[in-house]
Amino acid sequence: MSRRLPRLLAAAMLIILLSACGSDKTEEPMGTMPPALAEKMAEPKLVHKDDLFEMKLNIGRTEFKTGEPIELSASLTYIGEEESITVWGPGTRVVFAITDGKDFDMDGATTLELASHELARGETFEYPFEKSGGFGADDPDAAFWKKFYAEKELRLPAGTYLISAVCNFSLTEEVVDSDYRGEVYTTVTVTE
Repeated sequence: MSRRLPRLLAAAMLIILLSACGSDKTEEPMGTMPPALAEKMAEPKLVHKDDLFEMKLNIGRTEFKTGEPIELSASLTYIGEEESITVWGPGTRVVFAITDGKDFDMDGATTLELASHELARGETFEYPFEKSGGFGADDPDAAFWKKFYAEKELRLPAGTYLISAVCNFSLTEEVVDSDYRGEVYTTVTVTE
């Protein structure tokens, strides 16, 4: 029996050593926010402006109480050199998304039709916030999402969220590799 003890101890130490070596992948703990999202939340971008468009996120404040409606919109103005520009995509040219970086994700669903839309230089289009997204019937939070999408107003549970508005169109009819990448965003805090 005394001969077996050193062998058992050696085997146990080998198992511990091998299990400690494992994979060299470093996994993020559950609930850890991706760095790019954390950076956006730390530095809101309320205006996007380039040679073609100016896009703004219109929100009066960023701190709310639970149950309080959050009102916001986005505006888009063509500011290019031509009298007008034709863009291609669905009727919804701006899509909203919301995330807390953990459990809450409203990704901003859209349709896939391809229609042309002419935008005149200097004309501003307003896009009030609209919920869009979906969930599966087997989602453990299906009851929450069903209620969330049924309400017209945006009301969020306590937490910190990134709300973004993203352009949803292309600059050519071919669409591939011609997406316009305008995006504006801010961080909203909801407390009890």
